[in-house]
Amino acid sequence: MLGAVVALVAMRLRDRGARPSSRDWSRPSEPVTRVDAHLSSSSPSARSTPIKTTALRRDVQARFETREATRDFEILDRLLRDIRDLTGADEAIFWRWVEARQTLVPNAWSTEGEPRPLYFNMHAWGTMVRWSAEEAEVQLSGSVDGAPMLAAAPVMSRGRGGVHGVLSLSAADGLRLDRDGARVWLPRFAAEVGGLIQLFDSRRDYGRMMRQSEALLDAVQRLHGHRSAEALAETLCETARDVTSANVAGLVRWNAAERHGVLQAIAPSADIEPGFYVTADSLVGRACVERMVLLLDDARAATIDMCPYGGLARAIGSVAIHPIQSGDAVIGALVVEGKETDQIAQHESRNIGLLAAVARGPLESVWEIEEVSRRARTDPLTGLANRRHFDEQLRRVVAETDRFGGSCSLILIDLDHFKAINDEHGHEAGDAVLRHVAQVLGDGVRTVDLCARYGGEEIAVLLPQTATQGAAELAERLRQTLESRSSLHGGQRIPVTASIGVATYPSPVPYGDWLVLAADKALYEAKGAGRNCVRVIQPTHVTPALYKAKG
Repeated sequence: MLGAVVALVAMRLRDRGARPSSRDWSRPSEPVTRVDAHLSSSSPSARSTPIKTTALRRDVQARFETREATRDFEILDRLLRDIRDLTGADEAIFWRWVEARQTLVPNAWSTEGEPRPLYFNMHAWGTMVRWSAEEAEVQLSGSVDGAPMLAAAPVMSRGRGGVHGVLSLSAADGLRLDRDGARVWLPRFAAEVGGLIQLFDSRRDYGRMMRQSEALLDAVQRLHGHRSAEALAETLCETARDVTSANVAGLVRWNAAERHGVLQAIAPSADIEPGFYVTADSLVGRACVERMVLLLDDARAATIDMCPYGGLARAIGSVAIHPIQSGDAVIGALVVEGKETDQIAQHESRNIGLLAAVARGPLESVWEIEEVSRRARTDPLTGLANRRHFDEQLRRVVAETDRFGGSCSLILIDLDHFKAINDEHGHEAGDAVLRHVAQVLGDGVRTVDLCARYGGEEIAVLLPQTATQGAAELAERLRQTLESRSSLHGGQRIPVTASIGVATYPSPVPYGDWLVLAADKALYEAKGAGRNCVRVIQPTHVTPALYKAKG
């Protein structure tokens, strides 16, 4: 089309007689078409670079689009130089309409090597350019021998309505076009510029979509293949930080039926750690309960008393929370935090929503596997570890003690007169007592310790890196707590006491597979001493005869 424009303008100029121009025509002036400009400014290797999830971050997105805009300006500047040379203008300028500011700003110009337009007289012609945009028609100003000094035409948006901006041509000695010629040719030139602008806008939108698609594909590849919930949760948090400008990202596993959740992972580590209990009245809890995406550009007021998960308040400027839904149920939430207000952009929040949708399938799979595994390790009545899991962990703890040194201890707890409780109050009451004892013991030990239902009314507490004195002190505290807290069933309080035995490896118990036997021996000593007391295995009782007697 530009070739046709060149020919038609040349014919028009021959008809009216072209005036001499002060511009130097001695340099080659072969027209550069839009296609030539586009191909010469494109980078052949641009599409060969793999797109990573970080391409979705606001700062990276801005760098991509800045490079694209630079190439676009090169193409547009070449077209403006062609129009300038064809019309004898001193300068051709495309003024972009900025809707947010309701103003025109110079977006591209024909004058090479200049940081801004050089020949445009803003005082004389600025109003005419604005009128051209507002009235959507050609404006002419000034005259030299019947030729306008300024011609301005609106650059319309094809198919969308509205105005992209204005194309202005200015010449102190008058253009090569008379006023009638300017009214004919300026709209045509403006249409060429408008088509190019629309192409740039479409390409930018397409580029955003392609980068988003490829970055999300990269995220999918990163998220798949994890066999453990912990590894997947950590990768998901790292990916969430990559696709946003967030400082902190966390993943919550939500129990919709019980209206609470557990923090699965947080990166980097904050004041709260994985395993933190997330309540329904926290920001994350409310988003999960109400199935509501939450984006707070300014989260300072909302987090002044507590962090989004319900923990202690910390400095948070902005936050985005996206519930993860499976069917009609919320199974989790992906949370990102920024230190500054407005740090997490709207499109970055959408990235988190897409990431949450992508992660739903892998999360469901690993959480289901984890749940099956947990059930296989757990006693269904008390929620404590079962005998099988206890045996596995005992072997592990003994092996770690052999490798790293130190001591490990075992506490065996037997409820006193448990048969009498069943006989007097019924088996449902007995089950309630076992659940009560499990909760008391679980609350009284460290997270690294293991409470297990060893059999019947016997409970084992395995203590890694714990010597005899520490184990005996813990056993006594547990005994006192059990004695002081009666079990409540059917409105009736049922007193609970226990006999407890303690043994420690490698001293005084010299072999790991003797540890249970030694703790059991101490437990029987506690029963023989009248029950409701603690006994620690004595070195003199740890003999081969003990092993043979129990073997």
